[in-house]
Amino acid sequence: MEALGPSDPHEIGPYRAVALLGQGGMGRVFLCAGPDGRLVAVKRIHEELAEDGGVRARFRREVEASRKVSGVRTVPVVDADADAPLPWLASAFVAAPSLAEVLASAGPLPEEPVRRLAAGLAQALVDVHRAGLVHRDLKPSNVLLAEDGPRVIDFGIARLLEDDGRTELTGTGMLIGSPVSMSPEQALGREPTAASDVFSLGATLVAACTGHPPFAGRSMPDVLYKIVHADPDLSTVPPGLRVLVDPCLAKEPEARPAPAELLERVGPVEPAVRPWPLEVRRLIADRQAQVAHHVGAARARPRNPAPAAPNVPHAANPPAAAVPLRRPPRRGPLPAGLALAATVLLAGTALGLNLLLDGGDGGAAAATGPPSAAPSAAPSAAPVTRGPTPTPGGTPLAQVKDKYTAKTPACKKAGETVEVPDGFQPPTGHGPYKEELLGTTSTQSLCVWRTRSGDELNVIWDVYRTGHGPGTGAELAKHSFEQSYWPQDTRRDLRLGYAEEGLWKSKPDLSGNCILWARDVNLVVFVQLSGPAYPPGECEPATKAVGEAAVAAVAGR
Repeated sequence: MEALGPSDPHEIGPYRAVALLGQGGMGRVFLCAGPDGRLVAVKRIHEELAEDGGVRARFRREVEASRKVSGVRTVPVVDADADAPLPWLASAFVAAPSLAEVLASAGPLPEEPVRRLAAGLAQALVDVHRAGLVHRDLKPSNVLLAEDGPRVIDFGIARLLEDDGRTELTGTGMLIGSPVSMSPEQALGREPTAASDVFSLGATLVAACTGHPPFAGRSMPDVLYKIVHADPDLSTVPPGLRVLVDPCLAKEPEARPAPAELLERVGPVEPAVRPWPLEVRRLIADRQAQVAHHVGAARARPRNPAPAAPNVPHAANPPAAAVPLRRPPRRGPLPAGLALAATVLLAGTALGLNLLLDGGDGGAAAATGPPSAAPSAAPSAAPVTRGPTPTPGGTPLAQVKDKYTAKTPACKKAGETVEVPDGFQPPTGHGPYKEELLGTTSTQSLCVWRTRSGDELNVIWDVYRTGHGPGTGAELAKHSFEQSYWPQDTRRDLRLGYAEEGLWKSKPDLSGNCILWARDVNLVVFVQLSGPAYPPGECEPATKAVGEAAVAAVAGR
């Protein structure tokens, strides 16, 4: 939740804007106050999309679909104007953290709260399916833990169950949903059904009680393969919960229980004034305090509409704290920043398998849902840049042959061939990993260098190869590269010299002082340099040099 900027609106329809909750590929979400004083979350589409008839029609369908859902465990739409110059939709506002935020901050939930969560989510799906909808993206970041119980949010990619082409939001064969929570049929690119939501419910419950999804892997292609073919990891799920989640995770849709049947299996849930553990209640109190602060600031602000926002492209939602994927045993712990970068880079592979990129300009043209109408709600872990993106060279990536065909380097070999600044010890890490899914092959290595004084250098290599599946290696690499582009947080660099294009993180954060992504045809390299010897503003030359050496380490193999 952020204070309004100078270009943010102060009025949206009859609602007065209070704060910015988030933004995504289609629009921005504002905390607003209605004429009667109630707080609502208002989603308004971006200015540059308002003239797109297809986007406006999709927005109108979302309004119609969302209004069909009513129930105590869902967040209702209370108002909308799809014909406004900038269409908007207002939903009831819930000052609560998402399950993803709770897992990242406080860890897994005890068994009894998870049973309460199971009952609430089952009831929410009863209401969603009764309205003739499939949610399609039930996951920890789309579940709010409110004071009185869970709420399911974000029907932005929901589809009507009716056989009506006008309600189709995505093309056949596209991956819709979050890979760690999606069903086998979604992983295969098939049309999800109500049973798909039940599978996602089961995956969400596993994450809630263990802190990890039921299908973990080294990369998203690995995760998708396991979702389709492997048994879920339920080894740490309490026995009392396992009898609930196991049938939800059946491979065949017809073998899964209906939400109403699952609700019966959970049984009666004892009423409670405070249903969540202390740490969750603290997070709720923190969220309420943030809201109170912004509401108080809004009271002192004059009612003058701000100037219109400039017509600039908006990136998709930045990833929020996600449920971490467990990796195989290793010699040393992987830094949080490197693990996050790996997740972002790898997610591009899975999405690229079924999202055919625009061959005209090489840009990623993916269909993603609008941002959730919840405070700090976590969108998908791998954001997708909407619309055309610049592609150096001008040749459509569908016509570009793979430049890199060798494996990514093992860390021992990288320690011998990649020149790094003085003082760094030999690297540790893993790779190369080779993944094959639906005709696409990718290889990745992850290596970490450290100094005795606390400096750290992380490098990730990803090579994408053209196969008999959809998308060339260059297209998949471009798609993965664009996952890291957020207009307000990164800047493009077309003058690296050793790669076609680069992205620099504009300002340091907890994960590193200098962060660079470099793409050269079908290779993406991530470099992160941090520590006292490499302060922001002075670490760029060393980071750029390591990037060049990292690219050469693949080119020379």
